[in-house]
Formats: sequence, structure tokens, C-alpha cells
Amino acid sequence: MGNSMRREKRMLLRKNHPTFLKLSSVFFFLIFSLIVYGSAIDDNQQHEQNNILKTRLMNGKTLTDLQGNAINAHGGGFLKLGKYYYWIGENRHNDILVSCYRSTDLINWEFRGNILSRQSSPELDKANIERPKVIYNEKTKQFVMWMHYEYNNNYSYARAAVAVSSDIEKPFHFLKSFRPFGNMSRDCNLYKDDDGTAYFVSAARENYDLILYKLTPDYTDVQQQIATLWAGGHREAPAIVKRGNTFFMINSGCTGWAPNQAKYAYAKSIAGPWSELKNLGDSTTYHSQSTFILPLQGSKTTSYIYIGDRWDGKYYFNSKYIFLPILFPTDNSMELNWTNQIQPNLKTGELILK
Repeated sequence: MGNSMRREKRMLLRKNHPTFLKLSSVFFFLIFSLIVYGSAIDDNQQHEQNNILKTRLMNGKTLTDLQGNAINAHGGGFLKLGKYYYWIGENRHNDILVSCYRSTDLINWEFRGNILSRQSSPELDKANIERPKVIYNEKTKQFVMWMHYEYNNNYSYARAAVAVSSDIEKPFHFLKSFRPFGNMSRDCNLYKDDDGTAYFVSAARENYDLILYKLTPDYTDVQQQIATLWAGGHREAPAIVKRGNTFFMINSGCTGWAPNQAKYAYAKSIAGPWSELKNLGDSTTYHSQSTFILPLQGSKTTSYIYIGDRWDGKYYFNSKYIFLPILFPTDNSMELNWTNQIQPNLKTGELILK
């Protein structure tokens, strides 16, 4: 028997020896325990990280809720109720259509539920819902949602849609989809004035016009077609705010998922006449598209926050959110500058920028 064969035989006998087998079992148990323990530490660290309250909004980064999940509320709107700010926006996961979040500081958001889904109505079974906005009607005690409605990814439907609920955190009852006064209706927004009158604005005529409507007293239908704004201008993504006695509207061009130059206009009456459109921000609006203008009223000042979506046309769920301060050099002008971080102070109304 050769030397190599004798060595292999001795090694085989050692491997089958009881002491060797016991040591091997202990060794592998220790390795397995270390792996499990390390994984548990990682899970605990992740859990602790998710529960650490954030102190500022990071622009262009993935924004997560208090459970550490990515916030799904694109094309959304905001509503203040008591101590909470509510964020209602589109959610395209599975059969979900619209989700609800709330926050006491505009930074840390708590998921409250999915308030509209394909199961909410037979009319929603294959619907595509975009830019949902919610306002509250004090007379009817109802929260009213307006949105852009398409069916089966066919953008030829071009309808507005309405849903209502007595509780903003509970599922909404879908009422209908329709074309206001026969007009196409795509990108849209709501505005509720100081006197309780509500308005709906949406892109019409293949997005070449923006049309402004006055809503019925219960906010569930259009009562009057007020004005056609910038006819032929090919604008979408409208957002309206009132500062003092002046109305401002921000909107974007129509370039699909690609960002473009935002523009703004002003008027002394929401019915107009509105000024010519003027450039706002840089040539891509800092790679975003407008969805809402949020006033932040405090003890020292009232600040205004531009809220936009940074779309990812290749992978929708990689889209991000942008929160930027709007400045007003004069009573009739707006300015939008980039900042990496923003920290709203809800008590004073001030915005800390970094």
C-alpha cells in the first residue's frame, strides 16, 4: 500500500472517530448560532432605524413611513385636520389605487390605510387613477375626492371621477366618472376658497387647454365652467394657492415622464383674468413635476411649500418626492430654488433649509 493511500485511510478513520464528529457538530452549531445572532442584530438595528424619528425631509431620496416602507402617494394632495396633516396620493401596488398617510410634523408619516381600490366599485376593476385630491365639505360632513380616471390603461377615456367618505382614513365610496360638460379631463387639482366655494381644474382637449370649473355646494359635481386657461398652451399638473388677495397657479408642460420647465401665473380673482405664464425654477423644475402647493401658517410667518413628483418613467416605484420653499419677491411673482433638505417648523411657520 502506497504512502498516499495510508494517509487517506488515516484521515478517513479520524473523520469517523466519535471525538471528531462531536467537535465538528459543536463547530457547525457555533457557526450557525453566529449567523442567526448576526441576522437578529441586523433586524433589530433595522427596526430601531425605522422607528427613529426623522428631523428633515431629504429631497430626491426615498421617503419612508414610520414602519420603514416607501411612501406611495404620488400625484397627491394635502389636507390639515386638527393636529394632523393628511397626505392622499396614488398607489399602484396590486389592486390599490389611493393611499392615506398622516403626520404631525410633515416629516414623519404614518400609514393609515388604502382608501380606494379596484374592489371599491365595479367601475374601478381595471381603472387607472391619478392625482387624487381631497377637500372637506362642512355642510355635508363629507370628505370629497376628485381624481383623473382612465380605464384599462387606455388614456382615451380622459375623465374626472368623484368619491366620498365621512372619515378621511376609511375607504371612500366611489360615485362616478364623467367628462365635465363633455370636456376631456386628465391632470387635475382641487381648490377650496375661504368662503367654502370649491373649484376643480383639469387638462382638457388632449391637454392643450386647462379648464376651471366651479363645483356644486356638495362638491360632488361641476356647477359651472368658469374659464379656459392658456388655450393651446399644452399645460398639465396644475396646482393652485391663494396668498393674501392673489391667486397663483403652477403647472408644467406636457412631456410624458420627462421633467420640463414649470411655469406660474397669478390673478386677483380665481375666475381671472390670469397673467401670462412665467418660468419657475430651472429648465426641469429640479427634475420634478408639480402636484400641490402647501401653505404652512405659523406664529411668525406663513410659508409655502412646492410639492412635486420626481418621476421614474422606466420604473414607476422608483419615483421620488420633492419639497421646496416658494419665495415671493413681490406680490405678483414667485421664485423656486433648490435645497437638499427642508425642515418645516409648524409652530412658527418657518422653513429651515440645508
